[in-house]
Amino acid sequence: MEDPDLSARKHLAGSDPAFPARREEAWGRIVAALDAVLAPEGYAQSGTTWSRASAVGKSAVHLQRDRYGWDVRIVLRFITPQGEVPDHPDWPGGEDVTLAEFFERAEGDPGTLAFVDVLERPDYLDLAVEILREQVLPWFEALHQGHPPRT
Repeated sequence: MEDPDLSARKHLAGSDPAFPARREEAWGRIVAALDAVLAPEGYAQSGTTWSRASAVGKSAVHLQRDRYGWDVRIVLRFITPQGEVPDHPDWPGGEDVTLAEFFERAEGDPGTLAFVDVLERPDYLDLAVEILREQVLPWFEALHQGHPPRT
């Protein structure tokens, strides 16, 4: 989701002494939301990554924190046992893929979540979770079954 006033809100957050605690609260909400979707599907969490392995490969959903502390990016990965990315025309290439790179229906990059948005605009996190549940996990499941998804 595009947000023209995000820079201004980040600036205000940067001068707020409560922001570090609020950032950690937002982080906790993100982790809990992803775990609620991924754990029931057999994804095990280790640190900031949830992964699932099968005979045909390993899928992973990773949270990558911005080095400046403003946001976190959801990164998707699928690697074959040979260490290669899926051989499928819809895989955008490379090992690390964002929600925006992978799914046309995503506006902006719903997989990059500003901490101030998670607390003030929960629909941003809801959209990322919805895309994971309805689009990413079925795609990963098809790859784990050895049948790349049809497009």
